[in-house]
Amino acid sequence: MVEATVAPAKVMANTSSVGELKAACDKGLKELLTARGYEEMHTHTDVKLVLGYIGVAFCAIDFAYSWKYPFDQTKWFSYISVSVYALVSALALVYSYVVQRDTFFVGYNKAKGHVVSAGSCTRRNEPTYRLTLTTRPIRGRQDPPVFNSKPVELRQPFTTWFYEDGEFASAKFNSDIEGAVEALLAKKAE
Repeated sequence: MVEATVAPAKVMANTSSVGELKAACDKGLKELLTARGYEEMHTHTDVKLVLGYIGVAFCAIDFAYSWKYPFDQTKWFSYISVSVYALVSALALVYSYVVQRDTFFVGYNKAKGHVVSAGSCTRRNEPTYRLTLTTRPIRGRQDPPVFNSKPVELRQPFTTWFYEDGEFASAKFNSDIEGAVEALLAKKAE
């Protein structure tokens, strides 16, 4: 029996767009960590969705109440619902800037007993990918592993991982990221 192998699709990005290059690298990192057995946690997205649903629920209740009764009777609830919507939208924004920051991937590996977080950023008009990897033990675990507590930072120009035509050099990217992940997970010297 002959097995058919599927070649991975080429990832192309506009080499003039730092945003596209960063998005391609972020996607490549997510795929690499998923292939290493990390399951993505969606806590940041869930928190922002719950806050959004709370605001929308208040506005929907206000709409239904205003539909049934005249404005003079419902304007007090309109003030409340608009205020609640503004408050939860502000909370979601603060959560994004203070808690989530540049984090685009949080994944856990139950077998290894830890959570890995990845955050990336770029600076305007500077084609350098800045990646920060951090780790922590899974909460509630009886025998938490001891890892290097310092985050690992990787800074590389995008030209390291992209050809001139914009094709993503995933093999080079994966080897560089594997080295950073291994440095992150290296046990502390006793």
